[in-house]
Amino acid sequence: MTVMSSINNSKNIFTVIDVGNSKVSCLIGTSVKTNDVQIKALGFGQHASLGICNGNVTDMKKIANSIARAVEGAESMAGFPINNVICSLSGGRPVTKITRNHLKIENGRVEKNDIFKILKNKNFTQIDNYELISSSVIKYYLDNNTSVDNPVGIFTDSLKVEVNYIYGQKSTIKNIISAVNLCHLSVEKFVICSEASGISTMTQDEKTNGAVVIDLGANITSIGVFLNNKIIFSDSIPIGGLHITSDIVRGLGTKSEDAEKIKILHGSTLAKETDEYINLDIPIISDQGEIVTQKIPKSVLTAIIKPRVEEIFELVEERLSQIKSKPNNINKIILCGGGANLNNIRELASNCFKSNVRIGRPIGLIDLPEIVQTPTFACLTGLLIKSLEKEKVFNQKGYNAGIFNYFGKIGNWFDQNL
Repeated sequence: MTVMSSINNSKNIFTVIDVGNSKVSCLIGTSVKTNDVQIKALGFGQHASLGICNGNVTDMKKIANSIARAVEGAESMAGFPINNVICSLSGGRPVTKITRNHLKIENGRVEKNDIFKILKNKNFTQIDNYELISSSVIKYYLDNNTSVDNPVGIFTDSLKVEVNYIYGQKSTIKNIISAVNLCHLSVEKFVICSEASGISTMTQDEKTNGAVVIDLGANITSIGVFLNNKIIFSDSIPIGGLHITSDIVRGLGTKSEDAEKIKILHGSTLAKETDEYINLDIPIISDQGEIVTQKIPKSVLTAIIKPRVEEIFELVEERLSQIKSKPNNINKIILCGGGANLNNIRELASNCFKSNVRIGRPIGLIDLPEIVQTPTFACLTGLLIKSLEKEKVFNQKGYNAGIFNYFGKIGNWFDQNL
């Protein structure tokens, strides 16, 4: 067996794809052990997204081609081909629900078989047109409502388990799977964007004690609330960076590609006193249909961008207010995604949410290409970290399999994890 085929056949190699609305990006990685377990990037590729809008496929051949080009780039860098991928899911408004299962402990002491029984209870909500894509244990509770991470061996008369269920829209899932299949690849599973972004940008303390991640994508802003190292709430808003670009097109009368460049180079969410005196050379479309350069104060550009970003934050705050059991101690917000690159967006978010806000960048990976070490690739890197981390729950096998379809290997799982 060659070195490359040995690497390719390794169970410790994962390939992840973030199918976004502006770009498709692919990352191949593995875990390496030094003093701590770290994640090493092996290959990276990206391509402009075509044939997708708001996370939903609009042209199967175009999005399949975008996926293929991104994967080819990652394979070329890694030096070997791949067969299976793990995909992000942002379209179709994925949802997160938490339920509690109860079990009476017969002999007063929790055994491994009791864990099997309580997890076997299929006490999750069926949502029309939605598919259960993943589930995980958040906490176990004893009869005095004390929370524990591992109840095996503990004396109690009753046991409760809090399980997190994540759902994706069936049509969105099936269309992405079809597009990936056209590239002669198979989808192992899906991870929602907000969960992946939080995993890659949050510190362990933030994930444990509670924080909110806001991923400002091209057409979709994804929201995730983390507590006790799990995502407990997710939602999305169909507004993102491309809407800011469209506002600039309408406000300045320039072309879309020029508006995007202007946003990246000079865009800001807060105005300075000097902005009134700083003129930008803006290529605009004249009445005769020609491209002419016109000097426009930077303050005009900020006046276009700021209201749209404020609207996004207001909608996010509205969604967060819908959490039924919202923890009162969560006062940390992490901004990521392409929109987090806007100047002064952290300060604006801090004013809007009255919370501690920071810009989230990928952490926990080595040999990562410089271009990927930005808020833009938070979801992509989070997919890889999620794939490689050893969780204390058994994961689904296949996109449409919940935790309850995995009982064939339950014995081995208990032996390894409890």
